[in-house]
Amino acid sequence: GNKKEEEEEEEEGPEVLTEEQEAQCALIQDQIDELKAEAEEKTSAHERLKLEVSNFRTRTRAELRMAQSKAAIPIIKELLPIADEFDLAKQNLKVETEGEQAIKDRFDALFDRMMDTWKDVGVEKMVAVGEDFNPEFHEAITMMPSADYKEEVVCNEMRAGWVLKIAGSDEQQVLRPSLVCVSAGPGPA
Repeated sequence: GNKKEEEEEEEEGPEVLTEEQEAQCALIQDQIDELKAEAEEKTSAHERLKLEVSNFRTRTRAELRMAQSKAAIPIIKELLPIADEFDLAKQNLKVETEGEQAIKDRFDALFDRMMDTWKDVGVEKMVAVGEDFNPEFHEAITMMPSADYKEEVVCNEMRAGWVLKIAGSDEQQVLRPSLVCVSAGPGPA
């Protein structure tokens, strides 16, 4: 029974490590600490890289939208006179028969579809009448007395102005300023 007693004695008390075992434990603990620090460093680097990739994607999408919008400018500028003609015809069309009304309805639907398509790419007609005169958006051809509008307010639009709103931003570019008459305030009584 001597062996049994020795085993029982070992189980009862805390195990005492030799200096060599303690040195090995300290070495292992140092390695664990180094690996933890390395893992934290790698995790941090990974998070920074994920953020950089996300920022790159956002920036690239914005630049692509800007480039696409700007690429459309020459084409749209060429189409603006056609829109003017459509609008002028729409305003001056006199309908007398059901057949003419059917043509007008198709014509209106086509014009509206074209305007919707332009709006989808960011092209919009500016509102000028009633707005304060702004040389960035308006080209004044004359000033005239007006009882309806105070001085320096657009009182008549001779030709529509157009802007391109850049997708994903508040930025807009004037494609063509509105050709306007500006109020000189109330005329002589």
